[in-house]
Amino acid sequence: MELPPRTDLPFFAYGVFKPGQLGYHRIADLVVRADPATIAGTLRIRDGLPIVDPEADSGSDQVAGHVLHFAETTRKEAYSRIAKLEPDKQYRWIETRATNLNANVLVGRSPKKGSVVAEEEWDAARDPLFTSALEVVKETLCANRDFAWDMKPLFRLQMAYLLLWSSIERYVSLRYHLGDRVTEKVNHLASEPVFAEALIQAGPAKREVFRSHKPEEKAVLDSANPRKALDYYYQIRSNITHRGKGVVQDHERLVKCLDELLPIFRTVLDSAFRAAMPGGRLTGR
Repeated sequence: MELPPRTDLPFFAYGVFKPGQLGYHRIADLVVRADPATIAGTLRIRDGLPIVDPEADSGSDQVAGHVLHFAETTRKEAYSRIAKLEPDKQYRWIETRATNLNANVLVGRSPKKGSVVAEEEWDAARDPLFTSALEVVKETLCANRDFAWDMKPLFRLQMAYLLLWSSIERYVSLRYHLGDRVTEKVNHLASEPVFAEALIQAGPAKREVFRSHKPEEKAVLDSANPRKALDYYYQIRSNITHRGKGVVQDHERLVKCLDELLPIFRTVLDSAFRAAMPGGRLTGR
């Protein structure tokens, strides 16, 4: 999306760019000061994302967030990074009054359409895909390790693996891009030092899987190569929707992938939220 008309103003963050949230790392090195503040409006949720409706439901409605100040020499760079994450089909720029000064803020386009009023200040750490969903994945894995010929355990593991990937895709969306370029976003995960470290710690054995849509090609799991390892785990996800033969092998493969990828992702997620706090630091950086 385009930059706001006035890049000399500070930025009011109430969503992914707020200190403590997954997108803050994109601009943290450019923030010289972050001050708690509020603006008039209503916080709403649409497609799992926070949006501001500048028309408050009542005269006293306020949206909490932080005013982020940038150095004069880095303002345009900061706004360019923000614009690269936020899709313009969801947001638009306006100038608002944030407590006692003017600031730029991203508000929702047609904010009342397809949205609900938020019950509390938005915090991705409370997202069900990062909390309850991961518990469901763990519980399903523990209860379905043994294969059965009625294939119910296999189907449950398949559901758990797809749910795990829904959580991963939610993470990379909030951290790298809110648009629909799924594969591109997922690939960013392989570049995170924490992912590489957690992968080595998990110590998965080297193995391969053929691509269901291109049987002549294969993905190879190599713990020394994060990009290849991520490609392998994602290929297992893709193969779930393309049923093949060898159901016993499918079951064993899913157990291994869940045993490895679930703790790897938990480590990445926990590290990212810690690093998003002011003064935080990503492990391995």
